[in-house]
Formats: sequence, C-alpha cells, structure tokens
Amino acid sequence: SANATAATPTCLPQAPTIGTATATGVSGEVSLTFTAGGNVDNSARTVGQGLSEQLGQAVVVENKPGANTMIGAEYVARATPDGYTLLLGGPESIAINPHVYKKLNYDPLKDFTAVGLVGTFPFALVINPKLPAKNLKEFVALAKSSPGKMNYSSWGVGSTSQITFEKFNQVAGIEMVHIPFQGAAPAITAIAADEVQAMMVPLSVALPQAAGGKVRILGITAGQRLNSAPDVPTFQEQGFAVTMNGWHLIVAPKKTNASILQKLNQNLNKALETSATREGLIKIGIEPAPGSVAQANKLMQSEYERWGKVSKDAGIAIEKAE
Repeated sequence: SANATAATPTCLPQAPTIGTATATGVSGEVSLTFTAGGNVDNSARTVGQGLSEQLGQAVVVENKPGANTMIGAEYVARATPDGYTLLLGGPESIAINPHVYKKLNYDPLKDFTAVGLVGTFPFALVINPKLPAKNLKEFVALAKSSPGKMNYSSWGVGSTSQITFEKFNQVAGIEMVHIPFQGAAPAITAIAADEVQAMMVPLSVALPQAAGGKVRILGITAGQRLNSAPDVPTFQEQGFAVTMNGWHLIVAPKKTNASILQKLNQNLNKALETSATREGLIKIGIEPAPGSVAQANKLMQSEYERWGKVSKDAGIAIEKAE
C-alpha cells in the first residue's frame, strides 16, 4: 500500500462523514485514493468535516484503496462531473503514476480539474543514528566512499518516498540501492533496526521517531525551516537543491462546471481558515494552503512535470499495480 504517512498501516473503520457537494441538498462523496490509516485518510476526514459545515451538507469519505491509488483516481475520473464525486489526491495519483506505469486507465491532466489545494508537507531524510553522519555533506561523503553498498528504504516503487530520495541521489551524485517495503512503518523500522541506512519520510512521521532516538533527521525538503522543527535545516541551506513537498489536492472530473468548482473552492478555503480544520491538519503535519482554482490547476501542471522528470531520470517503471 502506498500509505503515505501511516504510522501504522492498519485499516481503520470507515470514516463516518465527509462532505462535498454543491448546494443542492444531496450529499456528495469524496473518494479517497489511499488505504485507510495514512495521513490522507485523516486529512480527508478533517477537510470533509470542515467542508460539510461550510456547505451545510453531509460529506461521505469513501476509501477506495489499492493499486497505488489508481482505483480511487479512476473511479473519480469516470464519475458524473456534477461536483458530488471528488478526489483527495497526492503526488502519487496525480503527478507520479502517469510517468511510472506502463498502462494507466486515467490521465490526470485530461481527466481532472482542480477544486483547490488543501495543504503541503515536507519530507525529512532520516538515517540510522549509528551512522557517522551529522549532516547531509557527511552523509554524501559516506555514500561516495562506498558506492552501491548503502541502501535506502521506501513504502513502495513509484512512491513519493522513493522519488524524493532519487532526486537527492541525482543532486548529490550518489548511488544508493532502493529497498521497497509494504508501508511506511516497516520501512522506518528497518532503519532503526540497522537493516537499511536511510529513508525519505514525511517530517510528521520522522519527528516522533527522532525524539525516541530511533532515527536521526539530516534535513527537510521544504523551502525554509519550519516552526514545528526549527532546528532541522533544509536541503537547500546545506547546499543540495532538493525542494519537493508532498501535497493534498482536491480534484473533480474534468467537465465539472466552473461555477460548481468556484463554489466548492470558496467553501474549501473557508473550511481551511477555521481553527478546527487548520489545527486538525497541522496536527497531522500538513500546512494548510488555501488558494484559488487557477493556482491549484497551475500546481497540478507544474508538479506533474516536476515528479515526472525525477521519475524518468531515475528510470522508474512499473508493469502493473499490485
């Protein structure tokens, strides 16, 4: 499962309500593209609750897990474009899958149009604390001294975790062996157990592990230091041009009417400005990022190109989804 930031990738019970619809008095559905239990699940519940309150309607969170987020994405791509069936997607479903899968039954840029950005989150490079590296430069020197002998873990081939690490490999000019795991929890546990040396993981997952002494954080992929981790330097300030944030974006089927998208966007932004929704997202490591429909569509396009380039340069290709 491409369970972005599941601390434990277990299946939680179906989320009770999440609201997305137009003001027609009929409840809509948000289709989730991750297995239950990741931060996409929590993000959707939080946003759905806020959206439901703004719209004055019930919102249902539908978990459609499987095939590295493709089942949920395909479901929404084929849905009636009436504003009732929306997708809360991340880089996997919108910006990565089209570049790494030989066969994909949807095209994010042709099949989706943005409702709005929910928020962003950075990745942290974590290593086994026994490694003699206190910063990225020391880590790179270590990797260069033993090419092809050091490993990094991820929660799957074609995951944001793998691709952000590959971006770092490309920028730093190092070669490390990729070891994919089924989920974020076993992937990070392998570092603490010294089976694997390093990993890119959302900062919110890295912080408790680092506090417990299980991993060491060397840097984050954000553009600047974060209030939640003021002592953690960015990749950029350490001399490595790696700025790749994860994000959650709500999209609708392509032919959805502009006035519907506008209404949903306004209600999403209002929800993101309420303290309950804001704090709910910050608690799971997501920085709320309200904005316009146009900004969200622009982000979708630029991120499609950004993640696609790294995936292609790294030669990541998958025959078919598990």
